[in-house]
Amino acid sequence: MKRKGRYLGIVAAMCGLSAATVGLITNVAGLFFGPMAEEFGIMQGAASLTLTIANVCMAIGGLATRKLSERVPLKVMLLGGLALLAGSTALTAVAPSIAVVYVASATKGLAAGVIGFVLITFLLNKWFVAQLGIATSIAMGCSGLAGAMFSPIIQSTIAGAGWRAGQMLVAALMVALVLPAVFVVPSYDPSDVGLVPFGADAGNRSGNAAADEAKRVSVDKALFFAAVVYSGLCAAVSALPQHFPGMAAVAGLGATVGATMISMCMITNTAGKIAMGWLCDRIGARLSILIYTTLTAASIVVLLLVPANGAYVAAALVSGLCYSLATVGLTMLCNELFGKQGAGIVYPVGAMACSLSNAVFSSVISFAYDLTGGYAVMLVAFLGFLVCADALVIWGYGRK
Repeated sequence: MKRKGRYLGIVAAMCGLSAATVGLITNVAGLFFGPMAEEFGIMQGAASLTLTIANVCMAIGGLATRKLSERVPLKVMLLGGLALLAGSTALTAVAPSIAVVYVASATKGLAAGVIGFVLITFLLNKWFVAQLGIATSIAMGCSGLAGAMFSPIIQSTIAGAGWRAGQMLVAALMVALVLPAVFVVPSYDPSDVGLVPFGADAGNRSGNAAADEAKRVSVDKALFFAAVVYSGLCAAVSALPQHFPGMAAVAGLGATVGATMISMCMITNTAGKIAMGWLCDRIGARLSILIYTTLTAASIVVLLLVPANGAYVAAALVSGLCYSLATVGLTMLCNELFGKQGAGIVYPVGAMACSLSNAVFSSVISFAYDLTGGYAVMLVAFLGFLVCADALVIWGYGRK
């Protein structure tokens, strides 16, 4: 029981990292755009650039994670990342101009990239052989859960004490969420502290990893390219829920429906990741991804063809599955196609493609709306993206 508790502690620590580095950056950013724009006398588009900058730098930081892990002890990396993460957020709270906020956002993004999803995936791959899918999905699902849990508290703080107090609250929450990982996770690899991964035999200290490490890791370049493109396509689709309020307004459904759509989507954001991890452990990543892309495509068809209150809310609930495709789906896809060692090479680049694609398409959707007066063009495009993602998955497993 004590042994299982140690591994549960690892998962809980990863949940904290996910909530701090994604949930408290991406999923609550929109709460600050309006108040920040009003104080600095800028357009909301200029304020929203803070999130774009953070996402781009998050992608860059993720690429550096593996190299840093070879040179920097885990606790040092976590504490350094936390200092930059919380420190830059606190700097935003006292920034005298939007230019300083941009610099703080870049620093925050870099730190979040280093101790975010790439590190979480790397650690879970080391610490788990059995139940890896469910462990990964629970950890990544907490990014959406953090947004749902903390958004009302942060919004209340902004309303009562201003957006700067809200940023200080976010900085304090980041410290509270990251610190458990510093104390609970002893090392990158359980063998460093005389332990074995969960589900591995004592005589086989790292499951199949030892055999993999004994030979040089080579990655199929065509599969590598396919995985990165898959990442970008799925992350592009995950930019759509940010625009649900606008879609509801265009359909004449009102602000309340738009807000409800986002809430429903965030519920599935979390629950869908956990369900995908469970599915991947039982039926594999390929079939799990195909099921999720089909359901997401169906939700987009409803948004395109059935502009009614109930239909839009139901479609938003199902569309939250798109977040799983570029997180849990990508992680398990890389593990199955490249092995754990190869996944360590491929996943950071895929994660970078996710961050960049989401940041770009968040703006592309807005520009398309400005040009066409609606969202139909992008909805059709996203259907095409999902079909292409399915084709890449089917081809990839066939090639393997």
